[in-house]
Amino acid sequence: MSIKIALVGNPNSGKTTLFNALTGSNQYVGNWPGVTVEKKEGRIKWNKEVILTDLPGIYSLSPYTPEEIVARNYLVEEHPSAIINIVDGTNLERNLYLTTQLLDFGIPMVMAINFMDIVEKRGIKLNLDKVSKELGCKVIEISALKNKGIKEIALEAIDVASKSAPEKRIFSERVEKALGEIQEQISQGYIEERELRWLSVKLFERDEEITAHIDIGEKKKAQVEEIIKAAERDLDDDSVEIITSERYDYVTKIVDKKAPGKEKMSISDKIDKIVTNRWLALPIFALVMFAVYFISIGSVGDWTVGFMNDKLFGEWIIPSVTALLEKMEVAPWLVGLIADGAIGGVGAVLGFVPQMLILFLLLSLLEDCGYMSRVAFIMDRLFRRFGLSGKSFIPMLVASGCGVPGIMASRTIEQQNDRKITIMTTGFIPCGAKMPIVGFIASTSSVAAGAVRSFQQVRTLSVLRQLSARVLFLKNSKHLQVIRHRSLWSCRSITHLHL
Repeated sequence: MSIKIALVGNPNSGKTTLFNALTGSNQYVGNWPGVTVEKKEGRIKWNKEVILTDLPGIYSLSPYTPEEIVARNYLVEEHPSAIINIVDGTNLERNLYLTTQLLDFGIPMVMAINFMDIVEKRGIKLNLDKVSKELGCKVIEISALKNKGIKEIALEAIDVASKSAPEKRIFSERVEKALGEIQEQISQGYIEERELRWLSVKLFERDEEITAHIDIGEKKKAQVEEIIKAAERDLDDDSVEIITSERYDYVTKIVDKKAPGKEKMSISDKIDKIVTNRWLALPIFALVMFAVYFISIGSVGDWTVGFMNDKLFGEWIIPSVTALLEKMEVAPWLVGLIADGAIGGVGAVLGFVPQMLILFLLLSLLEDCGYMSRVAFIMDRLFRRFGLSGKSFIPMLVASGCGVPGIMASRTIEQQNDRKITIMTTGFIPCGAKMPIVGFIASTSSVAAGAVRSFQQVRTLSVLRQLSARVLFLKNSKHLQVIRHRSLWSCRSITHLHL
């Protein structure tokens, strides 16, 4: 009988690297049904009976994004035999929030603490025995990139797959009492014992999807609601915030289990202190973007455009083609059509290609070095005013070069509504393809220039109207609770910024 093991972790925690190391070429890549989220499954190289599923990188199991929905549905519906929870050892506090949610499922779990080579370089000492005892699962140090501890974590996951997971109570006495009362209300024959804990937590959080699908009758739903309201009155907060806060309190308790040791500040941390500084961040960003556009559009970019238009097409290609056609005694009108019309027209368009290549090369360098992630963090406060996250800034910035990749870049935004608003507004950002057309039309006549100005005003008003509508929507919608939840996560986890 096959053993199903789910690989769960935060984005950029080394999850896919571990998956590739365990499966090699024995993997299948596709999409999860109904969404464009990539699905990876494979069999462990030395044990073909073990099926490993690489779930999407997520920060939590609250169903706000397609990735979170996919991961949660898999854990609930597919019932994997075990979970390998891969954790970034350089930022335990942020990663362990997801771990506390995985404990609710009652699935046997092992934890792989990755990037241990970096942890050691920074002088961080982790007391894994105490962390393991607190979580009730085996904790193993690994380095997925260097293939250290890879086989050990897989063998441990296979071993625990045949065992039952211990129930961990991580909340306060008052919350645990409420969860116990909810379990009594929903404990029926068709609900598996291991699902009771997770379902009770979701009902306490008033999870709409779970509340709509669980069939316990209206009377019991009313009793569950009374239990929740009583806990909210006693703790003076709403149920979602109670669960979130207590999860972070428990995570803080686990992180405190680290052995004492002076943590060395890495070069990345030192750079973060400067580029995310409250007063220096925006001036530095302005200087960086000025340098990017000066190089791509000004100095180097201007030279490439001149070379393409004047030299390559103006002095080499068009004269050569003209001379060849005249030598073949082609009609003058056809020579003009081919040389000046077709080739000249293509050359005018291709003249801007080097500028775009340089711009995207520089933006990709900023992305790879991690600066764009810092910019997203810097712009988050401003974009929150419009109900968006700082991640919306990156697609808009990319759209200044070309709208198509700008819209494609919005795929990284978790919130579906944020993604839609970002896509709509990104289309209004002037890019290298739009500006020459606008300039050409504007230069033909004063009437056309007036029409272009009116068109641009309408577009600007449209963007402002969409953003204003977004703000009004947030003021009168329960979606604000999601924003509050994300903001709480940001405030808690930004203590150690490792983007």
